[in-house]
Amino acid sequence: MLLKRTFLLPLACLISLAPLGAKAAPEWADPDYPEIDYGGTYGMLASENGFKEMMGWWAYGDSGAAYSNIDSLKSAANKSLLMREHDHTRFEAECTDGKLAFVVTHASGMGKGPSAFAVTDSGDIEVVYSFDGGEAHKAAWPDLFEGRSAGLRQDQAYRFMKALEKADDVVLRMHSSDGSPLELNFALAGAEEAFAPVLEACGY
Repeated sequence: MLLKRTFLLPLACLISLAPLGAKAAPEWADPDYPEIDYGGTYGMLASENGFKEMMGWWAYGDSGAAYSNIDSLKSAANKSLLMREHDHTRFEAECTDGKLAFVVTHASGMGKGPSAFAVTDSGDIEVVYSFDGGEAHKAAWPDLFEGRSAGLRQDQAYRFMKALEKADDVVLRMHSSDGSPLELNFALAGAEEAFAPVLEACGY
């Protein structure tokens, strides 16, 4: 009769059985969101090589020192579109010297295609947005810079940010200056953590 024998493998052997090719998360990865892949070139771009702190899909940092005319610029920029689709459209909350704004900035596809949103005769940029696939909300956001940026300021920005905190994702439907439609889908995990220091800096 054969005896059953139990073999205890040394720890080093167990480690060697780990899946080949598994990579450690980069040091700028947010450990609270292990489901987000921060690796690769676009994860590195998202954090600006670790200069910005990642909070879920958001990169938080203070960039005021980069501008001679700004004392403080705290921002929380959503990087989900960059990391998932390699789209450079900016979608971010900013507190610039105590003034709050939430801004979406057109990405022209690395030099290809139009470089601006369509601007109405009244000087606004039309936005249709929905949270978590729900009701569509139509809005006219002010043109902040020659059609390249649309956004909300102060209390309007605050209310939009608080709505983002409660959602998993938001879809924005807009148009480029040549009339072509844009659909921008941003994952929002980490919004509450990333917004907190921005709102605090602006007195909210």
